[in-house]
Amino acid sequence: MAIAFRERGSLRADFVEIYAERSAASAMTMKDGRIVDATSGRERGAGVRARLGPTTGFSHTSTLSPTAVLRTVREATASPAPGRVPGADATDAADGTPDPRETDDTGNRSRHAELLHSVSDLAAVETGKIVSVSAVLRSERRTSQVANSGGVHVSGDTARERLAVTVVVGAQSAPVSGRASLGLNTPAARLTEEHVRSTVAEAVRRAHARESAAPAPVGEMPVVLAPGTGAVLIHEACGHGLEADHLTRRSSVFHDMLGKRVGPPGMWLVDDASLSGAWGSFAFDDEGHDGRRTVLIEDGILVDFLWDEVHSLGRDGAAPANGRRQNYQCLPMPRMSNLLVPAGDTAPQDVIADTAHGIYVARLGSGRVNTATGDFVFAAKEAYVIDRGRLGEAIADCSLIGNGPEVLRGIDAIGTDFALGPPGTCGKDGQTLPVGYGQPTVRVRQGLRVGGTAR
Repeated sequence: MAIAFRERGSLRADFVEIYAERSAASAMTMKDGRIVDATSGRERGAGVRARLGPTTGFSHTSTLSPTAVLRTVREATASPAPGRVPGADATDAADGTPDPRETDDTGNRSRHAELLHSVSDLAAVETGKIVSVSAVLRSERRTSQVANSGGVHVSGDTARERLAVTVVVGAQSAPVSGRASLGLNTPAARLTEEHVRSTVAEAVRRAHARESAAPAPVGEMPVVLAPGTGAVLIHEACGHGLEADHLTRRSSVFHDMLGKRVGPPGMWLVDDASLSGAWGSFAFDDEGHDGRRTVLIEDGILVDFLWDEVHSLGRDGAAPANGRRQNYQCLPMPRMSNLLVPAGDTAPQDVIADTAHGIYVARLGSGRVNTATGDFVFAAKEAYVIDRGRLGEAIADCSLIGNGPEVLRGIDAIGTDFALGPPGTCGKDGQTLPVGYGQPTVRVRQGLRVGGTAR
């Protein structure tokens, strides 16, 4: 990198950035007591971004030799036509420099296989009516370095491990499934048998909860979202619309709402990359800015968006801290890290007791959102009827249909029981990243329609 920046005087660019990384990833799959798939791989490379006025150039190399990196810098600063972002792959002989973190992973493979084999045994202890059990364990180690012509130069390591377990129970003619996952994001992330035990138990519990599920009701009604996992709805329905690239393209329903009330008094929404151990946390983003806590909604008022370098240019008060990329082959863009609704002042049991009729959503599945309009639809994978202030019978899978701004305005109770949800993965414009989310018990009094099958 030093060689590349010494060349800057001979290059046509106002700004040059180099992002370099080395990574090792693995995935192992178990089904009914047998390891059926195991993959692993390593990557190293560097991406170079150069800016000259309104023009951005980008190139990347799959090796980290000084020659390859320097040629990639020259490719990126080759004065592309305004408005274009060219991509090129500079190749060179491998640098041959071993990384001390890239050690033999035989021990990890053995450990992962042992943990996965224990899943079937633990599930059998939990229930005798298992039809099938499967699990996937993923691991990633990454070393990244960011330097730019503005003086930024940071480097660091990340390590993540994630386990997902699916249990199928019931009669062969009408099986039901339950899924649970757990992830670690720490410098020495290592899942243990206790992590496996708790994940299996939760997957089994969820499967049994669906065995006797009744048809879900239909229509608009109060919806109480459980602590932790309920924040998936806020992430999709509202979070993406607060990423600054949607703002500048005017493709966000929130683009003209800065300084306006978008939620109830007492509601806050923050994105916090500095939260220790959370799945989406990082020490610095992929543009070299320290991970930090960004307040987006303060006491119901929209006060900020999530910024990266490009979209913060020329905007007073815009502080970039959320420029993220999938890997060195990608340009960074504004992305969430851990989107959180902090705790309120209502006891969670009082939220339910004060709800005469509605549903309680314990776990959300996948969803779709239109950031321009805020309209969304989500699958509720575990939910219960609320009848006269008490939780009732489980209901079958149903959908939640609504509009992001309307749902925010419809929130009328926020519990004290904040919790983080399970590890998440978020896709945007072809790039997939780890994200976290969390919230306390939250009631949406108005604005959500339940799509069920009850007559």
